[in-house]
Amino acid sequence: MNILFARIGYMKFYQGPQKGDEKPIGGGKYNKDKTGHEAFNFKEISGKVFGYFQPHMKSPYKINLQRISPVIQEDHADDVLVIFFSKNPASKGQVIVGWYNGATVYEYCQETKNQKSRKNFGYNVVADHKNAVLLPILKRRFFIGHGISGTKEGNPGQANAFYCLNQNFKNKPNDKLNSWIYRAIEYVQSYDGPCISSFEDEVSEELENSAFGGSGQGFQSNIEKKALVEQYAMEKCKKHFSKDGYAVTDVSLTKPYDFLANKGRYEYFIEVKGTQTDGKKIILTKNEVKISKVNGDKMILYLVHSIEINKKSVKKGSGKVVIIKPWKLKESKLTAVSYTYNMS
Repeated sequence: MNILFARIGYMKFYQGPQKGDEKPIGGGKYNKDKTGHEAFNFKEISGKVFGYFQPHMKSPYKINLQRISPVIQEDHADDVLVIFFSKNPASKGQVIVGWYNGATVYEYCQETKNQKSRKNFGYNVVADHKNAVLLPILKRRFFIGHGISGTKEGNPGQANAFYCLNQNFKNKPNDKLNSWIYRAIEYVQSYDGPCISSFEDEVSEELENSAFGGSGQGFQSNIEKKALVEQYAMEKCKKHFSKDGYAVTDVSLTKPYDFLANKGRYEYFIEVKGTQTDGKKIILTKNEVKISKVNGDKMILYLVHSIEINKKSVKKGSGKVVIIKPWKLKESKLTAVSYTYNMS
């Protein structure tokens, strides 16, 4: 399999500059004054996505195609799994933000002439839009690197291109320094959770984030708050069902629900919601609505509302729990919160 890890700046949607998502965060010195080309990495154009990352810091910005596939004899490599990762703006470390399956990777940046919606920015990776996965913010939790203190070998260095083949064009060994590579590939290939692939998905993500404050410069703080609230609700949920005799497995990293709970012949899918609001209304994504409609008899909603946050922690003992088992959505209680109108 042809694999490439590509580091880019962090954005919510990668649809170009917009309010609250003006430019990539942590994309390097170039992005301090201007917009990095990766800002459009997940924007659909005629069924395609055109991605960019700067492979290293010195010109010419060449991608080493032989370290993707040793038999390459052209200016591009086909059928590549490109995994995009970025510095996590809410804490230390770097996380996977999305990927392209079956991508074409070019040795050098390709120029564009008729892509005004991308400001005619260049690209070095292209794939079908249907094969592009951009993770929702709370799903960006797979950390890149081995995490061994004091050891740089095996981790992505200063260069933004990280290859799975070594200098001799052989696969890196699945050892303690490189095993994270194989776990990351397995994670991507097994992912069956939600992704941001349409304007409606963006609206849903913004609505879900709205309870945690504004956008723009407060974006990093909002991510931290949201992660705190969700983690607090997850911990309470797992403790509750474990105490009730269930074997509880956290599947939130790869599935469209959070826990798989088993007890005897009973199996349930648990959706966890944490919020600082009074819980009278909750925001559901289209994926959450779909899975509840299909698997309502096996779904459980575990809601923790009225959660209080101190400066950087959840107030101990705060939050009120509501459990709905089974969780069968009633159409009469679903409200459309927005419409889209195609202007073209």
